[in-house]
Amino acid sequence: MEQPVAATGGDAVVGVFDRSRLSSALAATHRAGFGPHARVLDGARGDLAGQLRRAGLRVALPAGGDADTVLIVVAAPGRAAAVAQIFTRAGALAVHDARRGTTSPLDAPAPPAPSIPIGGATLEGDAGATS
Repeated sequence: MEQPVAATGGDAVVGVFDRSRLSSALAATHRAGFGPHARVLDGARGDLAGQLRRAGLRVALPAGGDADTVLIVVAAPGRAAAVAQIFTRAGALAVHDARRGTTSPLDAPAPPAPSIPIGGATLEGDAGATS
């Protein structure tokens, strides 16, 4: 079993919990005022690392995690230490910092411009665009 570690100040804090602790951990999270910023990722619903990636978070989780593992993710810039302490007291198996991914849809390369045949001529990409 992993030991909880103190969060150092990422964009979010990820608490790794056994399913049996989920209810009490969520109650503690809500009591501390972080409930509106919390999200639960459930190992029974698929790969936890993939769920974190889809949520736009980068965090180094150990391999494994099963259907009885749940993650509570709290967006807590500047308050990570407080959330980590709540998770530790609530019985987290581990506590991790998470950072927002560096690639956003705006950073992705543009798709190739299409070639569109129109009446015998071919319109290439942005030929009609003005600067």
